[in-house]
Amino acid sequence: MTALVIAVLLCAPADDSMIATFVEGAVTARDAPLSAGDMLKAGDTVETREGGRVEITVPGGTVIRMGESSRLTLLAATPHKTFSARLVLGNLWLRVHKLLASEKFEVETENAVAGVRGTEFRIEVAQDQPDLLRVYEGAVAVEGRQSRWSHEIEAGNELRFRREADPPRAFQTETEKGNRFMDWVRSRPTKDGGEPGHIHRFDSRNPEREHRIRERRKKWIRGHLRNSDESSVWCPGIPTEVG
Repeated sequence: MTALVIAVLLCAPADDSMIATFVEGAVTARDAPLSAGDMLKAGDTVETREGGRVEITVPGGTVIRMGESSRLTLLAATPHKTFSARLVLGNLWLRVHKLLASEKFEVETENAVAGVRGTEFRIEVAQDQPDLLRVYEGAVAVEGRQSRWSHEIEAGNELRFRREADPPRAFQTETEKGNRFMDWVRSRPTKDGGEPGHIHRFDSRNPEREHRIRERRKKWIRGHLRNSDESSVWCPGIPTEVG
């Protein structure tokens, strides 16, 4: 079983509170029942039972959805600095708002680490199985602990990993039909009207500009991974401008 951590620097109001914007079934926080509208703070552990689901909105607009039988510990939420959480077990889907240059999103596990700059992806952690990471929009750069391996996972691709990682491979969203978690995620449009769980690939009409963007992304990833004490997955978004 793998523990996951998610870290984000968010453009948010002067409040580190997170809000449970949707709760269904048996969901607890601080060992007490959680209801829609309840505030969550760093240090809280959110746990869903069988049939339980919850959506958490983070300052800045990032949305986190947890499936049933999942456990997530919220480690930190500092506006303009860091949001972090640890997924111990279960399913997590995230749509991370477009971060500023100084902002960071990081996911740490027992085996690897991740970060996002305006990305949609999900992670599944199950007992006696490899972790699963699928990217629907943007890109996620994953590095194993002690730099054993590293991969950049783009939209439409997945990575399965433990201490070692299988090669990234493409996936089709049609294969997720019947997956209770993703069926629920797709049934709830985001506030901006977006349809979750659909693959959105970056398609540049300017090959030279796309090359510059990719080089900038790689440089950003290398710099952050170098500064990370533990293996991480970094998910850089697509810059809106290239110098």
